[in-house]
Amino acid sequence: MFKQFLLVAVVACVTLATSSRAHSEYALERSASTGPRSVLLHSDAVQPPEDLLNDIVAWLSSNFGLPAIKDRPAAEFTSRMELARLRARDLASSQSFIGNDGQVDQREVVALYDTNTSTILLPDDWVGASPTDQSVLVHEMVHHLQNLGKLKFECPRAREKTAYLAQAKWLEQFGLSLEKEFAVDMFTVLISSACLY
Repeated sequence: MFKQFLLVAVVACVTLATSSRAHSEYALERSASTGPRSVLLHSDAVQPPEDLLNDIVAWLSSNFGLPAIKDRPAAEFTSRMELARLRARDLASSQSFIGNDGQVDQREVVALYDTNTSTILLPDDWVGASPTDQSVLVHEMVHHLQNLGKLKFECPRAREKTAYLAQAKWLEQFGLSLEKEFAVDMFTVLISSACLY
């Protein structure tokens, strides 16, 4: 029975890794061999307020034991299509962003964190006024604190668990859920953040 469960879990994990709902975000790991990213900066885009970032860092430190690092990430804004393209480029072996018509599916990626430049890439329609928008920033700030705090993980996927749990807890404060807002359930979070050896 346990072997059957493990088999189902592995199959689910592999399926979810390429599923459109498996992840709302991947950290960008750009190497020198990849070209420069083309992010369109919008002057009218709302930058995350310093007070909000400070509150999020204090909350993450208090609730999840993350380091309360004062250095803030840069924030850039781009289209959801560009976010999906960047993610697909960095996950070149995965076809999860290519739709039936061969076009990149722009609904797949909510935001990205670039560990090399300590930059959060947000969609150009991000405003930050709603708890849902703020939860995206919470998720990315987890990665920022993990990055600057030089936290070690069993595998790269493992860093997602804390980010999703923090995002879910943030949403719960407002009577919202990760599943309703982003179609990501906790089983998906646990499986998609598990290390496969």
